[in-house]
Parts: sequence; structure tokens; C-alpha cells
Amino acid sequence: MIKKLPDGRYKLDFYPAGAKGPRIQRIGTKKELKALQAQFELDYQQAPDRFTVDKRRLSDLVKLWYAVHGSTLRDARYRLSRTIAVCDALGDPTVDKFSAADFSRYRERRLNEVSVSTVNHETRYLRAVFAELIRLDQFHGKNPLATIRTFAERERELSFLSAEQIPVLLAECDKSSNNHCGAVARLCLATGARWSEANNLPPSNLLDDRVIFSDTKNGRIRVVPIKPALADDLRKVAYPVGQRLFSSCKGAFRKAVERSGIELPDGQLTHVLRHTFASHFLINGGDILALQRILGHSDLKVTMRYAHLAPDYMARVRDLSPI
Repeated sequence: MIKKLPDGRYKLDFYPAGAKGPRIQRIGTKKELKALQAQFELDYQQAPDRFTVDKRRLSDLVKLWYAVHGSTLRDARYRLSRTIAVCDALGDPTVDKFSAADFSRYRERRLNEVSVSTVNHETRYLRAVFAELIRLDQFHGKNPLATIRTFAERERELSFLSAEQIPVLLAECDKSSNNHCGAVARLCLATGARWSEANNLPPSNLLDDRVIFSDTKNGRIRVVPIKPALADDLRKVAYPVGQRLFSSCKGAFRKAVERSGIELPDGQLTHVLRHTFASHFLINGGDILALQRILGHSDLKVTMRYAHLAPDYMARVRDLSPI
């Protein structure tokens, strides 16, 4: 039904599939709304299932997303558990009762419990569920989180080890009862690898003059040159056979950091080695684009966080300005 409003505009208010179906409300000119109503009626005749009220639970959509797409992602199980936890915290409503306002209220509460970064991750995860199911024609409504923007995040300070701290930490790693701790730490410092990438390295990926990281965060293979002497040292302590060179030693590294007396920001325990490689690479004259490839950053903006450490960073501003 189209009614004229007091301000002269018109309002469309009708149920294409009847009283049990979704309600369509729009405001515009009479001509526009007549055309829109006709289009909705035609759409309903051609695909009536699109106009049924979706009574599936939010968690049902997440599980469907996992089955048709999410299971192929590198962090599939982790993302599934995180997104299901969000559904539970929201009360697992039926999809027809879930709105952007509901999620906004949830985010407001959540900010009192976790970091802004965590809330943003949860927003992206759930928004992606709807987006992917819409793309695969598994969900016929609008994405309720399409208009929800992530919060601005304050850039975290990237801590790195000084030239004096590096040997202190490595000495404590070598004292560990886990004799692989020092080897994995050295591999991270020499290549900028994440701890998991170095710790899980298979024997075939350690060559005489380079390391191949294939099990990476973004799934892209990285090849990083190393000194042959380092490759020899790593092989001396590595497992002689097996699917991986080193045993799990993150706990041993944590204890080594504690013994060293080096204080690190929260959340940067093993990542300090990656930051240390990147920082010293630029301090010693390395190229920012080469660093991007070495670290495997898909976006140069992420690598640019280290740019201020380069000795010639913006050094030519005076020479290249127009005056």
C-alpha cells in the first residue's frame, strides 16, 4: 500500500509474501514506489523463497558459512570458535530478529572486557559470514553489519631489541633445557619469521643459503636468504629425522625472556624477534620494499610502521621540495 505523508512524500508499506513474510517499507515519490512495488511482486513470483522470514539461528549461519567457505581458510577452526562465541554472547538470536543495533550494543559492552582490536576482529568475522553467504546465495536478506564500521585503533608501539640486548637474550635461550629454543630464536632474528613459522619449519625447507617459509599466515610462500654458517648451526641441534626440525619451545622462550630481565609490551613476546629483525634491517640501510617481501606483508602500510628507523627516512625532503 502506498500512502501520502504530511510532508508531501509517499510511503510504501506492504508484504510481498503475505502477512507471514517480510515487511517492505520505503519512502519516495509515488512513481518510484509504484515501480518498486511492482519489482518486489515480480521478484516474489520468480523466487518466493527469498521472501520467507529467516528463522535460522545466528549460529546456524556461522556453521553453514564454515561448511561452504570458512573451512578452507588457514585459521578456520579458530575463526569458527571465535564467531560462535560471539553468537552465544549475543544470545544466539534468530536471523530475522538480529540487527545492527543489537550488535552495536554488544560491542559497547565488549569494549569494557577486551581490546579495541579484538572487538574489530569480531566485527569483521561476523560481517564476513553474512557477506559470503549472500555471495553464495545461501542468505537472501541484507547484511545487518554492512553499515557497522570498525573502531579506529591506536597504533601500538613496536618494541625491538637493541644490539646489546640480543646476545643477552640468546644466552638465556641457550641455557634452556629445550635445546631448540636458541635455534628458533636465531632463525626468527635472521629472517623476520614469526615464531610459529620458524618453530614448525620442515627439514626440506632449510637449504644451505636460504629458508623457505610455506606455512605462513597469509598462505604465501616466502624465501629468505640466510648465511650458510647459520644453516649449519641449525642442523647441528635440529632433529635428524622427522616432519619438523624443532620441538615446540615457546614456553622455554618465555622463561628465557623472564631470566634476561628484558621487559616487553603485552602481546609482543615472540613477535619482538620479528620486530627486531625489521628494525635493524632498516637501521642498517635495508630497503623498505625488500622488507615488505621478506616479512610477507600484503599491504605496504603495515611495513611502513618501521620506516622511521631508516637512516635516510625523509632525508631528501629539503632537496625535493618546490622551494
